[in-house]
Amino acid sequence: MVVKEQRARWAPRGVALASLALLAVFPAVSGAQAPVGPPGPPPGNGGTLPAAPGTAMSVVPPGTAATLPAGSLGPGLLSDGNVGLSRATRTFSLPFACQGKGSVSIRSRLLSKVTLAKSGYRCTANRAKVKLRVSSKVAKRLARRQTVAATAVVRQSGKTWRLSFSLRAGGNPPAAKGFWTDGHLQCTNDAGAPQAYLVEPDFTTKSPTPVSTRGWIAWYTPASGWHWLGVGGERVNRWNNWSASVSGIAQFHPSGAPNPIPWTWGPVTIPSGQSVSAVGVYEIVYWVGGKPEYQWQYVNAGPVAAPAAGGGHLYCSY
Repeated sequence: MVVKEQRARWAPRGVALASLALLAVFPAVSGAQAPVGPPGPPPGNGGTLPAAPGTAMSVVPPGTAATLPAGSLGPGLLSDGNVGLSRATRTFSLPFACQGKGSVSIRSRLLSKVTLAKSGYRCTANRAKVKLRVSSKVAKRLARRQTVAATAVVRQSGKTWRLSFSLRAGGNPPAAKGFWTDGHLQCTNDAGAPQAYLVEPDFTTKSPTPVSTRGWIAWYTPASGWHWLGVGGERVNRWNNWSASVSGIAQFHPSGAPNPIPWTWGPVTIPSGQSVSAVGVYEIVYWVGGKPEYQWQYVNAGPVAAPAAGGGHLYCSY
């Protein structure tokens, strides 16, 4: 599906960042077992941010190798995580992949300190769609905020999984997330083996600004939906602190070199025979006057920074 592209600059309180292709072409993944949509927000969805950085890195650390786990992984979202609340009934539905019956409870720190809603579910053909209802007080709070970061705590077979999504007060879903104009998820190594490499964007700012960043690889299988891999494992990741400027991340330009040498994570080995689709995501926190300004976007799948020319590919397919 081709969506009309828009270009904009996201400027948190005077900080201008590299231009974004906010709407882009998301080509379909071939095959009947393709994901029904992109993965949506990364774990936490901006709800838990790092502490203000003290000292930025002086050098770019080496990337680390990783392997996507094989086999069934537990519950995972089947959509991009944009979930609308019906104001008339105060209900919403959440579709996810499952491997057995269980229960779901919903939490959001911005709406309440206690559970917002909970329900049991049955799992049929690896799929569940649970309908949840919130209180009138929570619905009113959500209407004032319009959209909040939320977490579905799924309990199945004695284990717990946390699925991040955005809960909004009805209306149309927000525009699809687009791509950072550089950085990318390289789908294979030079020999063509199924090994992914996540390359960080060279973030720019109008003036020297401390930033914290972290990258994720979201991967989808028909049996488990979307899951998230960080450098520490599933849903486990660290923030890296850098110094951004008009020419990019200072640490990526040693001695003022014009071409960046960015941080790269990988190789990430992909299991074969499981119809894996992978997507790269980068989060960034701009520290403006000591206060955090948060944003996330996808990165282009493949070796070329196509978003800068108005294009881009979302998925690596294995």
